[in-house]
Amino acid sequence: MMAAVGAPEVITQLESAAKVLMAPPSMVSTEQRQHAEHVFLSFRKSKSPFAICKHILETSKVDYVLFQAATAIMEAVVREWILLEKTSIESLRAFLLTYVLQRPNLQKYVREQILLAVAVIVKRGSLDKSINCKSIFHEVGQLISSGNPTVQTLACSILTALLSEFSSSSKTSSIGLSMEFHGNCKRLFQEDGLREIFMMTMEVLQEFSRRENLSAQMSSVFQRYLALANQVLSWNFLPPNLGRHYIAMFEATQNVTLKPTESWREALLDTRIMDLFFTVHRKIREDSDMAQDSLQCLAQLASMHGPVFPDESAQVSYLAHLVEGLLSMINGIEIEDSEAVGISNIISNLITMFPRSILTSLPSDLFTSFINCLTLLTCSFGRSAALEEVLDKDDMVYMEAYDKLLESWLTLVQDEEHFPRGCFVQPAIQVFNSYIQCHLAAPDGTRNLSVNGISSREEEEINELQEDDRELFSDQLSSIGMLGRVAADHCIPLLTNLLEDRVTRLHGQLQRTQQHLMTTSDLGPVDRTVLDDLYEDIHWLILVSGYLLADDPQGETPLIPSEVMEFSIKHSTEVDINTTLQILGSPGEKASSIPGCNRTDSVIRLLSAVLRTSEVESRATRASLTELLSPQMGKDIVWFLRRWAKTYLLVDEKLYEQISIPLSTAFGPDTEGAQWIVGYLLEKVINNLSVWSSEAELANDTVELLVTLVERRERANIVVQCESWWNLAKLFASRSPPLHLLSSSVQRTLMKALVLGGFAHMDSDTKQQYWAEVLHPLQQRFLNLVNQENFAQISQEEAVKQEIVATLEALCGIAEATQIDNVASLFSFLMDFLSSCIGLMEVYSNTPETVNLIIEVFVEVAHKQICYLGETKSMKLYEACLTLLQVYSKNNQSRKRSDATAEEDQYQDLLLIMELLTNLLSKEFIDFSDTDDVFRNQDQGTPASSRTVSAADVVLYGVNIVLPLMSQDLLKFPSLCNQYYKLITFICEIFPEKIPQLPEDLFKSLMFSLELGMTSMSSEISQLCLEALSPLAEQCAKNQEKDSPLFIATRHFLKLVFDMLVLQKHNTEMTVAAGEALYTLVCLHQAEYSELVETLLSSQRDAVIYQRLADAFNKLTASSTPPTMDRKQKLAFLKSLEEFVANVGGLLCVK
Repeated sequence: MMAAVGAPEVITQLESAAKVLMAPPSMVSTEQRQHAEHVFLSFRKSKSPFAICKHILETSKVDYVLFQAATAIMEAVVREWILLEKTSIESLRAFLLTYVLQRPNLQKYVREQILLAVAVIVKRGSLDKSINCKSIFHEVGQLISSGNPTVQTLACSILTALLSEFSSSSKTSSIGLSMEFHGNCKRLFQEDGLREIFMMTMEVLQEFSRRENLSAQMSSVFQRYLALANQVLSWNFLPPNLGRHYIAMFEATQNVTLKPTESWREALLDTRIMDLFFTVHRKIREDSDMAQDSLQCLAQLASMHGPVFPDESAQVSYLAHLVEGLLSMINGIEIEDSEAVGISNIISNLITMFPRSILTSLPSDLFTSFINCLTLLTCSFGRSAALEEVLDKDDMVYMEAYDKLLESWLTLVQDEEHFPRGCFVQPAIQVFNSYIQCHLAAPDGTRNLSVNGISSREEEEINELQEDDRELFSDQLSSIGMLGRVAADHCIPLLTNLLEDRVTRLHGQLQRTQQHLMTTSDLGPVDRTVLDDLYEDIHWLILVSGYLLADDPQGETPLIPSEVMEFSIKHSTEVDINTTLQILGSPGEKASSIPGCNRTDSVIRLLSAVLRTSEVESRATRASLTELLSPQMGKDIVWFLRRWAKTYLLVDEKLYEQISIPLSTAFGPDTEGAQWIVGYLLEKVINNLSVWSSEAELANDTVELLVTLVERRERANIVVQCESWWNLAKLFASRSPPLHLLSSSVQRTLMKALVLGGFAHMDSDTKQQYWAEVLHPLQQRFLNLVNQENFAQISQEEAVKQEIVATLEALCGIAEATQIDNVASLFSFLMDFLSSCIGLMEVYSNTPETVNLIIEVFVEVAHKQICYLGETKSMKLYEACLTLLQVYSKNNQSRKRSDATAEEDQYQDLLLIMELLTNLLSKEFIDFSDTDDVFRNQDQGTPASSRTVSAADVVLYGVNIVLPLMSQDLLKFPSLCNQYYKLITFICEIFPEKIPQLPEDLFKSLMFSLELGMTSMSSEISQLCLEALSPLAEQCAKNQEKDSPLFIATRHFLKLVFDMLVLQKHNTEMTVAAGEALYTLVCLHQAEYSELVETLLSSQRDAVIYQRLADAFNKLTASSTPPTMDRKQKLAFLKSLEEFVANVGGLLCVK
C-alpha cells in the first residue's frame, strides 16, 4: 500500500487516521474507527517500510504515529531479517538509539516502544552473532558516566528493555519465533549480557549510596536503577538444557528464586554486594516504594541456591554474612509498616532455601540470636496483625508478614531432629502464648481492649459470605498447633485450664440468665456482651486445641502426633487411670470437683474440657435456652470431635512404635471408654440435628461427624450396637420432624452415613432388620406414592414434590456411600430405583430443578460405581442411562424454552448430562472390576458375546442430544464449553471407529464443533480439537474408503491445520498438537498436501522468498518420504516442523 504513495501523503493519511483513533468515541462512527485501524494495520504489514518509517520519525509531530512507526520497524525487522544486509540492520539500530538520545522530551510510551524495537533487533541478532552486545553496553556505560540524570534515566530504560525482551517470559514481544529460539537467546544473554547489566547497576547504586543528599531528580534515577537490580535478581535462570514444553512451564513459575549459573560466582559471592544492598536499604527505608525494591533484592539474595555455590562452606559463610547483616539491620530500627512483609520474605526465603545442614553449621551464638530475633518479630507482627483486624484495615500488611513467619516456624519445627535438642521449646512457648493472648478477651488476653481509644466492642456485623475462621486461618492454626506440640508440657495444660475456666463461667452465666428469665416476666433484651466474649474465647481455644491434638483428617488415617504421644507417655507414671476415666466420663461435673483431678492425663483432660463445653451446650438446649447459645460454638465442638475421633477413637496400637497406656486404656478397641464416647458422640449428633436443624452449616458439620463414626468398620461396629443409632435411622426413614427440615445436602450426607453403618458387623437377621428399617421405608413410600393412580395429578403438590426430592437426595447419598465391599448390594438396590426415576422425568419435565436432581442421581451412581462393575452390570447401567437420555431428549423437544431462565436451566441440564457421559467413558481407562467378581453370588447374566448396549452407544446417543442444544450462546459459559470439548475429544480418542457410523446430521455437527473449537475458541480448546484429529485420520487410514464423509472432512481439516501452521500467527504451544494432527492428515492426503504447497509457492512473486519457502518445505518432509503412520517418522517430522516455523513462520504473515 505504502510503496505506491509518496511519503508526505502517507504521513497525512496516518495522521488523520490517528486523529480518528484518538478522538472521543462520540465524535467518530464505528466505520471511521475501523477504517483508521485498518490504515495502521496495513501500514505495519507493508514490505520494507524502513525508509518511510525513518522519514516519519524525523518529520511527524503526532505521538501515536511515531509509536506506530516504531512498531512497524520492529515487526518488519523480524519478518525480513534474512533478506536484510547486516550493515543496514546495524545502521537502523544506531539510528533508533541516536533518535531517542537527541529527543529527551519524547512521550514515554513512544520512547519505550523505540527502545523495545532496539531490544528486539539485538535479540534477533544475538543468535546468529550478527550484532555485538559489547558495543551496546559500551554505549550505555558512557551514558551512565555522563552524570546527566536525564541521560542516565535513558540508559536505564535501554537496559530494562533488553532485560524484558530476553527474559522470555510474558514480557517478551511476540515475534513469532519458537520457544526454543527464545530459550537459546536467554541462555546466551544470562551468561554475559545480564551479568554486565548487573555490574553496571551495582556501580550506579554504589555511587548513589555514597552521596549525602540527593535531589529529587537524582532520587528518581536511583529508584530506577534499584528496580533494575531487582529485575536482574528476579531473573528466572534457565538450566542448560530444557525441552520446549518445560521452558514454557518453567517460565510460568511465580515467585522466582535466585538460581544463577556457575559463571556468576565471582559477582554474587562477593560480600560487598550484599553489604551494598543493606546500606542502600538503610539509606532509603523512609521511602516506602524504594524500600520495597531494596527488601525484595535482599529477599532474592536470601533465596540464592544452586551451582553458584562451589561447596557447603561457601554456603555457610554466605548465609552467616546474610544473617549478620539482617540482625544488625532489624536491631537498629523501629520497623515501618511498609517493611514488615519484605523482612518476613527475607526470613522465609533463607529458612526455605538453605538446607538444614547449612543452618545448623552457623556459629551457635549467631543461630541463637537469629531464633530469638525471629521469636520477637513473630510476636510483634502477631500483635500488629490483631490490631489490623480490630481496625478492619484494607491492607493487612502485618497479617501477611505474620503468616509468612508462622510458615517459617512450621518449616523449622518439622525438621526439628536436625537442630540442637529443645532449642525451639522456649520460642514456641512465647509465640504460642502471644497467639492465645491476642485471641482472648481481657483480662487474660488483649482481644477487646480499646486501641488508641478505638474500642472493638461495636456490634460486629457478621458477614454471611465470610469464610469460617477455621478455613480462613487454617495455615496460621497449623503452625500454632505444631508449636504447641513442640512445647506440649506448657501448652496442653494451658489450653485445658483456660477452657475449663471459660466453660465454668459460661455455665454460671447461663444459669444466672435462666434465673433472671424465670423471675421476670419481662423477656427484654439480655445483655449478651459477657456471653459473646466467652463464646469468642471458647471458639479460639477449641480451634487451637483441635489443631494441636490432631492433623487434618483429609485422606488416610491420621496418626496421633508423635509429640503428643510422647508427652502422654512421659507423664503416664504420674497418672491415675481411674480418676482420668472418671473425669472423661462425667462431662456434667466440673473437673476440679473430682478428687485427685490433678493426677490425670493432660491429653484426655483437654478432650474432657471440650466434652464439658458440649455438655453445657446440650443442657442449655434442654432447658430451652437455645436462643442464648452460639451456633458458632456448636460448629466448633462437632468440628473438634470429628477431628479428634478420626485420630484417637479406637487407637490402633499396631501403627505406633510405643503407645501411651492412658490413651489406649481410654480409647483403645474393646474398651469401655471407647464404647461410652461413641454413645456420647451419637447422642450429641442426634441432639444437634433436632435442635439446630435450621443452622445449615452446623447441621452439616454434625452429619460429617456421624460419617466419621461409621466410615471405618471398627467404629461402625460399636455405633450399630447403640440403641440411639437405630432410633435415628427409624426417625430419618419415616421423615419425622424435625429431621425432615434439614437442608438437602445434609439429608444426603445423613443417608450416606446410615448406609455406611449398615455394613458394620451384625448377624444376618439383625442386618436384614436394619435394611428393612433404613432402605425399605424409602422404597415403600416412594412406590406407594408413584403407583397411585392419580400420581400425575397430585405430583405438583408441594408435599408430594418434597417427598420426591427427599427420595432423590437420599439416592445420591446412597451412591456416595459406595465402597468396593458394598457395591454389589447397593448397585442392585439403586438399579431398582433408576427405572422409576426415568418415569419421573416425564412427570416433572417442566420442573427443571427436579429434572436436574434425577440426572444427578445417575451422575453419582456412574461416578461412584462404574469402575467396580463387571460387564453384565455395566450393561444394565448403560441401558438405564440410555433410556434416561431418550426421555430427556423427547421432553426437551416438546418443551419450548422462551423465558430468560431457560438458558440457565439448559446450562445445568447439559453440564450434568456431559458429566454423566464423561463418567461412563471413564470406565474405558479406570476399571477395578474383575469380570463380575464383585457380584459372584448373584446372577451371572448373559455372556458378553451378546452385548447389547456399550458405553460408546450411550455416550454417542448423549452427544446426539447435547450437540443440537449447544448453541453458540451456551458455549460462552466457560465450564460448559470446556466440559463439552473434553467430551468430544475423549470420544474421538476412545471410539474413533464409531464416528464414521454416526447419522449424517450428528456427524456434521460434530465436525462443525471441531472446526469451531479450532478456529474461534481459547487456545486450550483449540488444542483439544487438534488432539481429536489424529485418531480420526488414523481411523480413516484403516478403513481406506476414499469417499466416506470422514475422509472428506479430514481433507478439509488438512487445509485448516496447514493454514494455521504456515499462514497464521498461532500460539507456540499449539505447534506440537497442530504438528501431530498435520502429520497424520498429510499421511492420509499426500496429494492434497502437495497441492497446498504448490499453490502457496506459486503465489509468491519474490524469487528469494520463493526459494527459501521451497527449500523449507523440502526439508520439512525430507525425513519422511513417503510419510507413513509411524511413530519415529512422526517425531522426526515434528522436529523439522519446529525449524520450519522458526525459519519461515514470519515470512508469510506479510501483506
